[in-house]
Amino acid sequence: MLKSPLTVKRTLSTGEKVLVGKLVENSQQSFFQFDEAYLGTHPTSLAPFNLKADTSLQAAPREPHYGIHGVFGDSLPDGWGLYLMDRVFRQNAHNPKEVTALERLAYLGDRCMGALSYEPELDLLDEPTESIDIITLGQAAIEEFEGTESALLEHLMRTGGSGGARPKMNVTRLSNGEYTSLDNALGTKLIVKLTSEKFDLKHSESLVEYCYMQMARDVGIEVPEFNLIDAGNGRFWLEQERFDCTEQGGRIHMISACGLLDAPFREPSLDYVDLVKATRIMCGVTESQKLIKRCMFNYLTVNQDDHSKNFSFLASDADNWTLSPFYDIVYSPYKEHMTAFGGNGRTPKSALDQLAAQSGLSSKKAIMIMAEEIFEITRSFSHQAKHLGLPHTLIKEIDKHMVEKFNTLTG
Repeated sequence: MLKSPLTVKRTLSTGEKVLVGKLVENSQQSFFQFDEAYLGTHPTSLAPFNLKADTSLQAAPREPHYGIHGVFGDSLPDGWGLYLMDRVFRQNAHNPKEVTALERLAYLGDRCMGALSYEPELDLLDEPTESIDIITLGQAAIEEFEGTESALLEHLMRTGGSGGARPKMNVTRLSNGEYTSLDNALGTKLIVKLTSEKFDLKHSESLVEYCYMQMARDVGIEVPEFNLIDAGNGRFWLEQERFDCTEQGGRIHMISACGLLDAPFREPSLDYVDLVKATRIMCGVTESQKLIKRCMFNYLTVNQDDHSKNFSFLASDADNWTLSPFYDIVYSPYKEHMTAFGGNGRTPKSALDQLAAQSGLSSKKAIMIMAEEIFEITRSFSHQAKHLGLPHTLIKEIDKHMVEKFNTLTG
């Protein structure tokens, strides 16, 4: 448990850091207090639905963010990053079960996703001074994920702090096109998504996600810039530009639906009707209608891993909110969607009127037009997937499943 307050800072798009407030904890819970000067220049909250924009001491809910407020919980990594962090704590004679969320934030310091950083930092690893070739580092991460401990722990920890249960790397692409694993390098910040035999789609996952990103972009949905990295032996990893980073070395404040609405992400807890309403309130009608399109894309492409951390919102330096680019979209056939449609986890058909009303659309007909446009774009999937070398049986399975979803919606 931290004995002294943890200072929260926000990096603006220009790279300037401003004091936001302080976090403290006792043996029972944690608390946050905004800095008065911050509220003078940023009168709206970092988390509009669950943090008051005043200088009162605000207690955090016990769940679902490890006993801290959701906007700070978003700074913590998920399965992969937490696994690496626990390895570091054990290596330094700390029992991970006794490490508090605030201590984890202190350890992360300024290596979090989004614009928030935490001081003073808790130093447990030496700062790497040399870059590791990203293919070598990625292969080490996959081996670690599959059960073989790597000697490159400090490099994996420095690059592996992004969200998600699966291994990823935060790296930088330099102006000469080369990659570096050093986090203070100037260039384009990327997330590289690795593959594994342990994934449902095994090493085909990045190729399928590449196709899905292309389809989303073709239907007019904003996605991060993306590409494939040839990892050798016929395997490819997906790289995506980080939308929380700016060219000037600054950051964009970001909050997930999980952090915004206190909606757990490891089990179904969210509904598109509520999410569309929250988007309309915070971002306006136009953004809520963009979310409808993403909702229908997820349904028609069988992306059922649409949990509350796979929707995020970005705030400009002036605290104007928009949807983040669309991300983590890949074929994931569960029995039901993680985010329901008006209480139904299988189909949005009965919720179309509600979704239209919450997003300011005149009727469900407008949503059906979106659905038809999306389905038409999905007809390109088989050709593109075949060109990338995906297995024929997998291509056939995905395409058949997409056709079934569209027929269920229109039948």
